[in-house]
Amino acid sequence: MNGSESPSSQSEDLTAQPLSSHDRDVGGNRIDSADDQPLRLSDLSGSAADRIRRFLADTTVKGGSSPADVADLYTAVEIVADDAATAYLDGRYVHGEVPTDWRNLQDDLTGVFLEAPRGISGEDLLGRLGHAESASRPRSIFDDPDDLDGDLGDASERMSDVDPRLADLTADGRRAVERHVITETLGYGIAPARTMELRESLDAVGDQRALQYLDLPFDRGERPQDWEDLRDRALRLRAAMERRGWDSAELFAEAEGAHGVLEAGELLAILEERVEQGR
Repeated sequence: MNGSESPSSQSEDLTAQPLSSHDRDVGGNRIDSADDQPLRLSDLSGSAADRIRRFLADTTVKGGSSPADVADLYTAVEIVADDAATAYLDGRYVHGEVPTDWRNLQDDLTGVFLEAPRGISGEDLLGRLGHAESASRPRSIFDDPDDLDGDLGDASERMSDVDPRLADLTADGRRAVERHVITETLGYGIAPARTMELRESLDAVGDQRALQYLDLPFDRGERPQDWEDLRDRALRLRAAMERRGWDSAELFAEAEGAHGVLEAGELLAILEERVEQGR
């Protein structure tokens, strides 16, 4: 694919160049998004900001977004009508920089979703969240441990009172564990040496919390619920591929090679969409 094409024209590539130039109009003022402060949802038109909030709620319920979902967002009427909204999305999907208010809203939605009934819609999830600010915000899955306040501790340290969840790990630790779970499931198992390599790589960077998380299934024989949820989703995908006579390990390796920067849930969404479309 040509690297100059945008997410709206080629849904298969989320690392494409921005849809428009660096010069943007925000609140009637022409800005250069490369030199100014990062855009926020409050800088966008109300309709564009609401469209992005609905997108985040829908992807929270679905467990991730596919390239087609992102392309649909970019081409939504509310986004196309607001250059600042396109620039805001470029920050997330072209430059790989998660806006602070994006990650805060994602964390809030995730927190509400964990307490919500099964089958809740994105619209209902937003309704449950409302417009109230969180009284206390948990650590974001996007946070850099070096940027956290001292009283929050280090995301790489072991937890003493409770078992860690995936959301409690460093971003790199969480991604590594999630990839391991998916690779094991779609690949019909994984060599013990690969698990040892994972442990060694986490130990090398001092990520004791991720190692503590791995102890749950491998040493204590207790798979955490979020591990089970991710594995169950991958198993459903594998079964759907088998019904079509497809090799799940081969297709996952192909998707991972083409979209290596994506989150595990987003990779699964790409493959789920492929199965649904039968191609």
